[in-house]
Amino acid sequence: MVDFFAGIAATFVTIPLLGFILIYLISRFIIKNTRKSFFLSVDVTTVFFLIAVHYLLLVIVGKSMLWLILLILFMTILFIGYMTWRKSHEIETVKVLRKSWRFVFLASAVAYFLLLFIGLVQRIFVTA
Repeated sequence: MVDFFAGIAATFVTIPLLGFILIYLISRFIIKNTRKSFFLSVDVTTVFFLIAVHYLLLVIVGKSMLWLILLILFMTILFIGYMTWRKSHEIETVKVLRKSWRFVFLASAVAYFLLLFIGLVQRIFVTA
């Protein structure tokens, strides 16, 4: 049973878009609300995209860049918190974290596809 869940987690880390689609479809069936299902799948698969970006960087660069990913994550939270404070002179922690987490989803999804393309091109030219 543990091997089954490990295989599922490994698949979602390797192909986080598949995890996004599956989580969306399952939550859409259960919740019956398109918007809530979409944001739930975004919130859950952000972790998979971050881990996938970490491993793609590890393969492409050859060393761990986890510290850089975490630094960017914290800087994003601080920046969005600062911008929220500048706009309303008040920081609502839950809203700041939600906006930051969703921005991190967008950034990590873009980074994932960019690194996937770079990795494929790199492997083609290295083996050719």
